[in-house]
Amino acid sequence: MKTTAILCLGDELLDGRIRDENARFLLQQARHLPIQVVEVRILGDQRHQIAAALDDFGDVDWVVVSGGLGPTADDVTRQAAADFVGDELVEDREVLQELRRRFQKRGFAFTNNNRRQCLFPESASILATDVGTAAGFCLRKYETDYYFFPGVPHEFRWFSQRYLPSFDADERSFRGKRLFFFGRGESDLEMKLDDVADRAEKTQVSIGYRAAFPIIEILVKGPTQAQGEIEAKIRDAIGKWLIAEDEENLSTRVGRRLVNANATVTVAESCTAGLVGAELTNISGSSRYFERGYLTYSNQAKIDLLDTDPTMFKHHGAVSPQVVTQMAAGARRQSNATFALSISGIAGPTGGSEEKPVGTVDFGLACPEGVYYRRAYWPHRSRKQVRVLSVHLILAMLLWRLEDRIDEHSVDGPFSYPSVRRGISDTKRSSE
Repeated sequence: MKTTAILCLGDELLDGRIRDENARFLLQQARHLPIQVVEVRILGDQRHQIAAALDDFGDVDWVVVSGGLGPTADDVTRQAAADFVGDELVEDREVLQELRRRFQKRGFAFTNNNRRQCLFPESASILATDVGTAAGFCLRKYETDYYFFPGVPHEFRWFSQRYLPSFDADERSFRGKRLFFFGRGESDLEMKLDDVADRAEKTQVSIGYRAAFPIIEILVKGPTQAQGEIEAKIRDAIGKWLIAEDEENLSTRVGRRLVNANATVTVAESCTAGLVGAELTNISGSSRYFERGYLTYSNQAKIDLLDTDPTMFKHHGAVSPQVVTQMAAGARRQSNATFALSISGIAGPTGGSEEKPVGTVDFGLACPEGVYYRRAYWPHRSRKQVRVLSVHLILAMLLWRLEDRIDEHSVDGPFSYPSVRRGISDTKRSSE
């Protein structure tokens, strides 16, 4: 596996005028290639700082440098590179002729500052371009290859795909897979993968964790055959909490599953204020499966729009398994959708009680076979966090039902609609 460092140059990256896209592109590509990026550094247009940074990276296989190859006075990368290897800058005639030809073809005047883009360190290997006006170049020092590419994102991507050696690697020999989980914390998932991690280390497969509330991402990367073995072991150990893979997220995966099943969904929300509906419809083509949404904050709205039994509020309260399952069943019946999701909870910071503290949320999932129910309790969470967790949990419940995995989880059900009318006993509180 090649070790790599990325150096992104430009004052505009440091003062907030633009956001770096080039390092992100390489990092995304590295997930699927035998490349380990050990450092990403951003510097301004300071010649001596650039030369010093290049010297810092002498212990990696190759360094990719982005930016500073333009025609203006602040484009100092080529001078810094020459300083680094102790070269003089020399003009390349072939590059000069090609650049003149391009300017003439486009009807642009060729000026002296454009000629700066034809200067390269004397020992450099020049990397010709079919995009833009700046050719790149490559230097070698300390057994390290230094690749200098233009900073314009589409030009940088072209150079990367054309000249970086590992981009030509046989894709069948190496693989990176992103797996996303919900319902367990990062440390808990790692504990459950202790045996898998030992096996991964022996087979040169890396397992990386990233927490992005409330999701845990695991990146599994290595030689294809060994990677496939480790990925399968991870799925066996913690697959019940899997909600997405690779570039897909939870809502896009749910949408895809609904389309494949030729199914529709409606939502009835009390404490999430339309966030579930927004998440489901934040995808092009969601009208194929999203039927409608109900925002029913008041008890009367739940009665009028979802046919919830009025006596349930008196006996059990709006946040209860009895009400939330009736909300789901009523929404499904009124909309004639395949599935209906319902949420009723106490997001806080006010409204809690000793019996139902802030962070208590009830969930209902109405399906053709009946209504599933689940209660979650998230203490010491902000209002925003409770709502975000609620959106993810109800969508995860639907996904697990669509993928025939719901019985793996702590849900109470299924219940038919008539039994919901009579009330539900033996409900469980879950902190997942």
